[in-house]
Amino acid sequence: MNRERNTGRKAPPQRMRGYRIEARPREDPDLHKLAQVIIGLAMQRAKDEREAQKPGQSNAGPRPDGPVES
Repeated sequence: MNRERNTGRKAPPQRMRGYRIEARPREDPDLHKLAQVIIGLAMQRAKDEREAQKPGQSNAGPRPDGPVES
């Protein structure tokens, strides 16, 4: 029972085919919101890196104070 999924784009429903999406730049950008997004991304990245470095996990990298193999 191996079905392939259609990954192509579907046409919008008939009721939406007349709509047009338009983006307009703001005169004054919301710098506070932008800062929140950037800080959130940085915090998530730091959290992911800390979790990847926890000892005892299979995906943890070598410890800098561990023995050196030769």
